[in-house]
Amino acid sequence: MILEQGYIIKRKATIRQEESYTMRLVEAKEINAIMNLQHKVYEGLPNKQVLYKDTRQEMLEDLSNGAMVIGVYNSQEQLISYRYISFPGHSLKNLGNDIHLDNSELDRVVHLETTLVSPDYRGNKLQAITLSKAIELIKPLEMKHLICTVSPYNLFSLYNIMSAGLNIKSLKRKYASKELDGMWRFILHKDMSKSFSIENSELKMLKMDKIFEQKNLIEKGYVGYNLIKDSQMIQYSLSQ
Repeated sequence: MILEQGYIIKRKATIRQEESYTMRLVEAKEINAIMNLQHKVYEGLPNKQVLYKDTRQEMLEDLSNGAMVIGVYNSQEQLISYRYISFPGHSLKNLGNDIHLDNSELDRVVHLETTLVSPDYRGNKLQAITLSKAIELIKPLEMKHLICTVSPYNLFSLYNIMSAGLNIKSLKRKYASKELDGMWRFILHKDMSKSFSIENSELKMLKMDKIFEQKNLIEKGYVGYNLIKDSQMIQYSLSQ
């Protein structure tokens, strides 16, 4: 099923070329295209801590349990971007546990998982476009909580997610393995059933990469509600 069609700009060296795109759900049988794009993006990252690499098995298991991958395809039907969303239910990986949601709320959590864009197609706001489409697809399912993780060193992803109304509720190491202690991640949340309000008398600002200062602030009850893109400063407030 086609979700959306339009035009985007492909950038290769100094050449800019307009071409058509199609957005649709990616099927499990196309997992190789997902893995190939993930590998391409990962290899091009100067800071590999920014991206947690999903495994083929993880994604296939999620897809079999109702997860969706929104794919953007260029005019040659090549996958150039995708947004992966899942429904963790009462599994241990549910990020609702990290922000202390009540157990009764876990069935209404949606994870905004990995979002990737091919380097040749960056600058087309594909992260924002696929996020808008994801929220559109989620609404009829009567889910309540949008939750995701974002690296404190990933300015553009953090800006896009916070612009969509998700707020920083935690900062901790995630994705630990035998080789790694884990990677620092903000955990962001939006309760779709109500609006977020701030306590204007208790405002703080910190640079997005100031890990321990932010962690200390969050543990005192502060919530990150806005990112100033130019200065990379996050505004925090005590939530009401």
